[in-house]
Amino acid sequence: MGVHGLTTYLRENKRVLGKTVQFPSTSGDAVTTIVVDGWSFIFEVYLQSQLPWVYGGEYTEFSHYVEQVVLSWIAVGLKVYFVFDGPAPALKTPTLISRMNRGNIEQSLIFFRTSPASRCTPRFLRETNILPPLAYEVCVQTLQRLANSGKRPLEVHFADEEADPYAVELAGRLGAYVAGNDSDFVIFSSGLYAGYISLNELMWISPDADEETYTRKGGDGDDDFQTVVRGKARKRPNQQQKNIILGLIPPADVPLEDLSLNASVYTPDALAAHLKIPVTILPLLAALVGNDFSNQSSTQRNVQSLFFERRLSLSQRITHTGNTLTSILNAASQPRKARHQVESVMDLITRAVNALLVRTPSHVAPGEVEAVVDRIVNAALTYAIDKYDGEIYGPDSLWPTRMCALHHQEACPFVALFMPAHPCSSQGDTGHDGAASTLGAMYVEAFRSGKLKPRITEIMNTGAWWPKTPLENPDLETVAKSIGRPIRLWIYALLEDGVGLPDAPEVSSSATDSVAEDNRGLHGEDEENLDELIDVEENSSDDDDTDLLAPLRGELERLRTADDSTSEPPASATSHSRSRLRLGYKTVTEYIRRGSRVAPDEVQVPDLAVLISSSGFNAPVDSVTYVPWQLRSLEERITLFLHILESNVPLMRDLPPNQLFGVLVVRWVIRTLHLRAVESGMTKDREKERWSQREARALLAFYVESLEVNEAVGSTTTYGDTQAQQVAGVPITDRTIQLMAQAVTAIDAIQCLSQVLFLSDWIPVNVERLSSSRFHAYISQPGPVALPQSMWDACVHACEDAFRQEFPKRNRNAGPRKHEKPAKPTVRGKTVSIGQSGHFAVLGDAEA
Repeated sequence: MGVHGLTTYLRENKRVLGKTVQFPSTSGDAVTTIVVDGWSFIFEVYLQSQLPWVYGGEYTEFSHYVEQVVLSWIAVGLKVYFVFDGPAPALKTPTLISRMNRGNIEQSLIFFRTSPASRCTPRFLRETNILPPLAYEVCVQTLQRLANSGKRPLEVHFADEEADPYAVELAGRLGAYVAGNDSDFVIFSSGLYAGYISLNELMWISPDADEETYTRKGGDGDDDFQTVVRGKARKRPNQQQKNIILGLIPPADVPLEDLSLNASVYTPDALAAHLKIPVTILPLLAALVGNDFSNQSSTQRNVQSLFFERRLSLSQRITHTGNTLTSILNAASQPRKARHQVESVMDLITRAVNALLVRTPSHVAPGEVEAVVDRIVNAALTYAIDKYDGEIYGPDSLWPTRMCALHHQEACPFVALFMPAHPCSSQGDTGHDGAASTLGAMYVEAFRSGKLKPRITEIMNTGAWWPKTPLENPDLETVAKSIGRPIRLWIYALLEDGVGLPDAPEVSSSATDSVAEDNRGLHGEDEENLDELIDVEENSSDDDDTDLLAPLRGELERLRTADDSTSEPPASATSHSRSRLRLGYKTVTEYIRRGSRVAPDEVQVPDLAVLISSSGFNAPVDSVTYVPWQLRSLEERITLFLHILESNVPLMRDLPPNQLFGVLVVRWVIRTLHLRAVESGMTKDREKERWSQREARALLAFYVESLEVNEAVGSTTTYGDTQAQQVAGVPITDRTIQLMAQAVTAIDAIQCLSQVLFLSDWIPVNVERLSSSRFHAYISQPGPVALPQSMWDACVHACEDAFRQEFPKRNRNAGPRKHEKPAKPTVRGKTVSIGQSGHFAVLGDAEA
């Protein structure tokens, strides 16, 4: 999340709002705790590392940079907690669609519509970039490997929903800073929260005896910006020169014990004091200025266009909104002016909206002001954090249960996704509900330990799936549909059979009218008086936890409870049994690329029993003692897993674990593309989609244990090379880009299937071994790609006809072909000349 313009506002007022802290702490050996926003960390590391993105991702080098940064943080005395996003709320769906369109789809269009010569320039690759699709998986695997390899002060957490409120709540328990690139962190407030550190403003300092150097990683110029200031002739005695590097990544050539880190800290109290408003008003300020939730639909008018004139800059909008809120609160604090008294929170929001409108309310369409107020309310509520009632702070206050680090099981919103508190619909369903509860608890624990992707939990939260969108040809069908959907159908069916998917919401005109009446009723309800809110500005520390959003949140909760009490209780998520027919069907909304934009696509969830029988899998089904596949033995789950991927053969089972996943990926891609070509009648376009044997070998090479990190066929890619150097050594071709997009989509889908069946420990993914530039080099440059014979035999088993024929490439430097004279025909070893005598002479010579 992010508040529009707040990052710029903080930078412009850094002297007033920022406070510099240094690590290691000057107080001694004290350890400082920081909570890191995981996705901000991923984006910043890959951006500053200048690794090439165009090939599909340099995951080996990216893993090295992640490890380098984390170990350097620990070396300067930091205890690090990483927090990654959980399932996104439905309110954020328009924002996610907009981000996918701007960050992936549009960038792919620009890339493929640009000439091959222009798109290889460093400037183009810097300005047009896409985060590699497997960066999240590599970062999480690297962090968990570091956390489990020793007693390091490092933990990895996965939030209930958005990472931002979870990270601040965690920091409030630990008395920690929050590091990230989202300006929302200066809006949140909770417990002992120490403040927000921007990853863009970190400064590494190391001793340097000769000169003082300022280096900015990831600069805007063609090369790294570096300014060297020579030391003066006369120096003070014992004065130590320092080498200063701005950025997240520390210098690699400096010992860890010689490093120190400077950071700027911004606190909600400092921002509120500067704007002259109470701290508890900051969420309302952010909602009015604009955040990820202010505009819920792309079809609705932008809220900020109603509030601000175009001539106002982003920083001026924040100042204008703060002044407006201050004037409303100051007028309400004067007891003699009764007509200016703010009677409720909704009254404050309504007054602020009316005061900010560029046009008078009489010139606004009927009902539009009420709609804007409702959207501002929803946007402000995203900053609400439940108050911690415990007396213990620090690490001992975490993990009250195994289900959640911050909440009890009954209060955790994530646990409710997999373990809903619904009564059994009948006595015969008790066994199925018990199995569903057990399976739901296993999924929750797998998610907390990083063995269940957050995108899988999206299915349980909003009934949506957000496929990865790698760089791919926009003129072809998206690989998320052609390669990934057949596997995802099994995932949907397994989840529906095991724990039950959420029902699709039914929207009717009566329901819409009811919601509108409830929203209008908010304005007439009596709420807590705002006197305590105004007192926050001048009260003691005992009242600092006053929550402005509490009465508003309570009122909305009361309305939801009233609506739920008048409706029938929902059926249990697993109340259906194998012996009973399913009534209706459920769907999952997949947000995939359709042409040049992201569009929702409703996918019907198939019945697992029908899916198994139609696939030819012979599995006994007992309708009385039915056990979900996720709770069956390891051998049964492995058999189903391999059967789904059309690889349940002895050659596959005999492979080592480090080779198995790569072979599964290649077999799935080549079989899927071959079947598509056969179904189309082997058309030219479908025939071109198929892989060649060399292309398959190029991908399998990364799953050979003897492969060295920097080994490549003719490649100059090494750790630490810049993007321009690596791109200059390996050609960029449209076909190889499409091959990599198909491969990473298959990797993601197969990994999700293994996690749903709890097979992550049995089949390691090892995506950090993958280097897309070396994959391009293997394909484009001559040379053998050696593989173990058993590995290749397992790959081509029953797939010999699935490969496309390889044609030798013509050497362009060989010049034009010369027309050679045809050889003279011979008959019985004699050369026959075809001259003026014609072909009859040939017959005559043959008879001679």
